[in-house]
Formats: sequence, structure tokens, C-alpha cells
Amino acid sequence: MKDYIQIMKDIIQEIYSTTPEGNKIEMQTSEVFRWFKGVIPGKPITEHDVFDLLTELGYKPSQKILYEKVETKKGNKNLGTKPEFKEVETGRILIWNLYEKLE
Repeated sequence: MKDYIQIMKDIIQEIYSTTPEGNKIEMQTSEVFRWFKGVIPGKPITEHDVFDLLTELGYKPSQKILYEKVETKKGNKNLGTKPEFKEVETGRILIWNLYEKLE
């Protein structure tokens, strides 16, 4: 059986870094798992394997606040006024910060 964990480590270290040198990519463990499933068979690996390899390689989780635009004031076409919106927090999730390597 192939060492899929090592293959996954090699792939992620080739493309991403733990240091902010390139574009910041935010992904949840399940997203990283789905990303790997594009090249690694799904049965031999689990989300636990993805979590273990991310922490072992030094990637850090952080909190991401989710927002939604909410209309605070209706617009009126007859009066020529536009609606007004404000962003309202709708939730919080934990994500992994991966940074694209600069070439």
C-alpha cells in the first residue's frame, strides 16, 4: 500500500507554505480533504489524516467571521433614493491558513 500521508505532505508542501509569502488561502479540513481526493483515493484517507498532516507540518487554524449584507433602509425609485445595507455577523468558523508559494 502506498504511503498516502507522505504523498499528501509532499503535495501540500510543494504548493503551500505556513509563512505569509504568497496569497492567503483559507480552507476548512473538509475542503482540504476534498482537494486531496482529486488525486488520492478517498478510501485510504480520512479527514483525521488531513488534520494530522496539517498540524504536523505547522499550519495554524484561525477564526473566520462570516458576514451577510442586510438591508437597513429601503430605497425608493420615485424619490431617487437607494437602499442602504450593512454587514451583519452571521457566524464564525475555524479555518486553516495556507499560503501559496511564490515562484
